[in-house]
Amino acid sequence: MGKEGVKNIVIAGVGGQGNVLVSQIIAQAALIQGLNVIAGEIFGVSQRGGSVSSHIRVGKKGLSPVSPEHGANIICGLEPMEALRVAILYIRSDGLVLTNTRTNQPIAVNMGKGKYPSVEKILVTLRSLCQEVISFDATALAIEAGGAVATNIVLLGALSSVKTLDLAVDSYEQAIQQVIPKRLEMNLKAFHLGRKECLA
Repeated sequence: MGKEGVKNIVIAGVGGQGNVLVSQIIAQAALIQGLNVIAGEIFGVSQRGGSVSSHIRVGKKGLSPVSPEHGANIICGLEPMEALRVAILYIRSDGLVLTNTRTNQPIAVNMGKGKYPSVEKILVTLRSLCQEVISFDATALAIEAGGAVATNIVLLGALSSVKTLDLAVDSYEQAIQQVIPKRLEMNLKAFHLGRKECLA
């Protein structure tokens, strides 16, 4: 738990993956339970697949919208390299990193101007930074739910199983319905597939 009961979560991804949407749902779920919450974003070149990190801080009024360095209890990576990039700066040594193993490689790598490390190497490095790492192919579960676009919601479901944040399942379900009422059936299925993956 963070200082004075504050819990800090950072969602890491690239532009277009929907991590800002995930932060909005978590914040709404916390508000449904009557908790104090603040959220903020740090954008790279998001329209071109640049880095985007969304910060959610729960438990106290008057907080900065961005987690302090090495102050995040949980980092949720929609993309493994982005999870590592954010973890290096923000994860606590006793924290948890939850990440998708499906990569979304930068344009420079696709053009042969850069190199992307193996996912296993990324995971090894993540394990050296924090207490626990949970990784799985969230995109595959999203496709099972109805479309890869729901990868972010699969990871939200996985995040909901982590006791650190301790928000009720029905609070998440209500928040999903309020924030993204379209494609509700697909998103709820994606949420529960992700949750089941981490509870198994």
